[in-house]
Amino acid sequence: MKRKGFLYENIYNFKNIQDAFNEVCTNTKNKKKVEFFKEYKCIYISRIYNILKSEKYEVGPYNIFTISEPKTRRIVSQNMQDKLVNHLVSRHILYPSILPCLLDFNVASRKNMGMKHGLELYQKYKNYYSSKYDTYYILKCDISKFFASINHDILKQKLLKKIKDKRALKIIFDIIDSDDNGLSIRKHDQPSISYFLFK
Repeated sequence: MKRKGFLYENIYNFKNIQDAFNEVCTNTKNKKKVEFFKEYKCIYISRIYNILKSEKYEVGPYNIFTISEPKTRRIVSQNMQDKLVNHLVSRHILYPSILPCLLDFNVASRKNMGMKHGLELYQKYKNYYSSKYDTYYILKCDISKFFASINHDILKQKLLKKIKDKRALKIIFDIIDSDDNGLSIRKHDQPSISYFLFK
């Protein structure tokens, strides 16, 4: 697959910023933040456009907390501006570059997929192996601290093989390096680089 170029300009396209703005507002659970964000919509969209076009985006501080259900996990949350930029980077840089390379059964954060599609895939493979073998096994497992153990340098090398746009790579690398703990798990209302595990 050829490396993708000319990606960065898509993240400071006004329509794309507006679409991401609406998506962030719809998916953010903290309605006080959403109302404030909406009240100053024109200012935020204009600011984000100027920051991205001038390539002066800096990742803001994370709100870090721990949850214990069903297991102890370190979760990060970002301010509304950073969430919006995350959406833009995911939708207009990572999606076109990496989706064609994803394993078929990786259904996280993919359009028209998700849990429903994952269950359909499970049923398909279950039926296939049930008809072919008398006995078969399904391994259910979870890798402890998987995202926290992702090596930044290895991930960047993989991305370099998929993306040739230097500006796009810079903003992705800045986001990756904004947290020392591998790749942080985001709250479910925002996509992140964590979900783009590829061949």
